[in-house]
Amino acid sequence: MPTLYRKYRPSTFADVYGQEHLITTIKNEIALGKIAQAYLFSGPRGVGKTTTARLLAKAVNCLTRKEGQFEPCNACGACEQINAGRHIDVIEVDAASQTGVDNVRENIIENAQFKPTTAKYKVFIIDEVHMLSNSSFNALLKTLEEPPAHVIFILATTELHKLPATVISRCQRFNFKKIGYDEMLARLKKISEEEKIKVDKEVFGRIINKSDGCLRDAESLLGQVFSLDLKKITVEDAQMILPSSNVESIIEFLEAITQGDGARALKLINTLTEEGINLDQFAYDTIEVLHACLITKATLTPAGQDYSEESLKKIKKIAGILSVPRLITLIDRALARRLEIKTAPLPQLPLELLAMEFSDAAADANPPTSNVSPISYLPSPADPSPFTLHPTNSPAPAEVEPAKPTHRFTETIKNAIAHITHDQPIKTTLAEIKGKWNEVVTKISATAPSLTFMLKMCVVKDLVGNELFVTIPFSLHKEKLDERKNKNVIEGFLETFFSEKIRLVCELVPEATPPEPEDLSSLAVQFGGEVMN
Repeated sequence: MPTLYRKYRPSTFADVYGQEHLITTIKNEIALGKIAQAYLFSGPRGVGKTTTARLLAKAVNCLTRKEGQFEPCNACGACEQINAGRHIDVIEVDAASQTGVDNVRENIIENAQFKPTTAKYKVFIIDEVHMLSNSSFNALLKTLEEPPAHVIFILATTELHKLPATVISRCQRFNFKKIGYDEMLARLKKISEEEKIKVDKEVFGRIINKSDGCLRDAESLLGQVFSLDLKKITVEDAQMILPSSNVESIIEFLEAITQGDGARALKLINTLTEEGINLDQFAYDTIEVLHACLITKATLTPAGQDYSEESLKKIKKIAGILSVPRLITLIDRALARRLEIKTAPLPQLPLELLAMEFSDAAADANPPTSNVSPISYLPSPADPSPFTLHPTNSPAPAEVEPAKPTHRFTETIKNAIAHITHDQPIKTTLAEIKGKWNEVVTKISATAPSLTFMLKMCVVKDLVGNELFVTIPFSLHKEKLDERKNKNVIEGFLETFFSEKIRLVCELVPEATPPEPEDLSSLAVQFGGEVMN
């Protein structure tokens, strides 16, 4: 019995799902008789490139197709031979196994000079064309530039960037896209009806999410489910064959870290590692889901056409839990940690670090900063390790001025936060806070004298929603102010002064110059000590 994707391979253009944007153009060209002599089909695997190439070859050589029509009849001798893959004038070349220039000359260039034996056009379908060597491309270039009138070239590739620009410029280019959720669902339902097997909608959803927009993968997975030999397939039945889909795993991972459950997130990563999941791809897909969360917060509607309704609900729920600053922070962290996967001693370690650092922050309601860079195992020039040894006679390394950080909260982002954040804007203005800041610091000194000196170094910068942004020059002091107990003290006094709940957001700005203390005695008093002579 043939596999489903071969049994139900589209035999007409109407059967092609999810590529209407380019199928319409191809059908019009066939109907009008304006056939190009070189086509380039690019896009992900399993979305219909080779199938469309065969349909095009079949349509132009169909013996009964009339002028103005575009669909092949699938009944004449030419259509039947092409369907069976044995038409002498339709030559399929696998460039992955025939990369050499000699193969190109013998199978394509020399063959193209002869007129078709029985068909109107001699069609060359070169699959995975990016695998050809440079010398093969150079040999093929002249034939592509001035092909005989009876020849049509159809090049198919999953890696368009590897093709020479000279080849691309000589082809009519069509970009295939991943199949959307709705189109794939309709296709799988149609196959199930043809096979007379009832399948729960949730099973379809798992198959689609796991196939990642590849219809061929989805049909293969459906064939595995059909191998259970049941007239009705439920989620419990399919569970024996279908593990949790990638999207489901990603959502579970994000739910765990946003809820502060680091152990659950680590267990999931460990399971994925044991299953041999590509962690780099998992991190990439996680960033895509986080992007959908970001769009969801901006538009207040779930984003992403390739997700099921259930997945979209969960994505919207995750977006509702995260504030915009925390979502930006999580995306920054995920982007940085993904870069570390390929170089880390343990591939799962960067994802485990992401899980623990953010889940701990979620549990403490104290999100980490988003100024993240990939792990460096060398000390920063601006902050040398205390354990670095220098030869006695060698000069000490010159001090390097730290680079000025790019301020993350630009006007655009601040306006977006003020518009999207769930916290209602407060009545207190930035000017009012600046005017009473010294009074707030003085009051705090009576309760927490150790915070006074650090607060005097802070510069009040901005007020977005109910979040007060201040800058401080030293990371040690920033970490101290970010401690939950200290934040509670400061935010408590702010609420007392202004009768509104104001959150403190402390940012590190190294170039800021701290104010000089009045004298050593006052400094000691601020820290609860005294000057010893």
